[in-house]
Amino acid sequence: MSLYEASVELLYIFSTAFLYPVILGLLLLFAWSLALFGSLINEYTSRRRMLHELEDLSLKAAELALEERAEDAAMVLESYKSPEQVSVTLAEMGRSLKTRPVEKKLEKILQDAELRMAKALEPLRIGTKVGPILGLMGTLIPMGPALIGLSEGDVKSMADNLVIAFATTVIGLVVGGICYSSLVVKSRWYRQDLSDLEYAADIIRSRIDEAK
Repeated sequence: MSLYEASVELLYIFSTAFLYPVILGLLLLFAWSLALFGSLINEYTSRRRMLHELEDLSLKAAELALEERAEDAAMVLESYKSPEQVSVTLAEMGRSLKTRPVEKKLEKILQDAELRMAKALEPLRIGTKVGPILGLMGTLIPMGPALIGLSEGDVKSMADNLVIAFATTVIGLVVGGICYSSLVVKSRWYRQDLSDLEYAADIIRSRIDEAK
């Protein structure tokens, strides 16, 4: 066997060895994407935004902070009905009102909240890329055995491999589509949440500055 033939044989063996891990990865990603879609619908039905309520709670928290009651301020802000990460950030903002300078502490909390939101979106960005990549791999890997089956007249083997190729393509695209759609929707939600948090922080800062 020549060096070229040995190299081709090794490439064929290595490429076909990835087929089952790729299929398993696609199935896991598909199950995860379905769960993700369900959680997206659940979050959509439970999300609420009451800007007037947020304004009132922010002013009340600022008043409590001026009375040196930072923990009560945190409880007031945390009572705002919102997604968990927003409630957590609001509570941190309330507790931070006992520290000085308040402006710097609030700015740091908002930056950390932005980083947490970006981190929460990272799996969606990865799924958007990895799903179609695995789908493409699942398409190309069975094509080698399918062509070999065609050359040998084994139509059944060729058909089985083509079924795998087409199925993995579809699953990969579905995973990528769900992840991309979720990424777009959640990015908009998180931008709105961050805007509301910044607004609440501005209200608190302004009220405290007025009292100085």
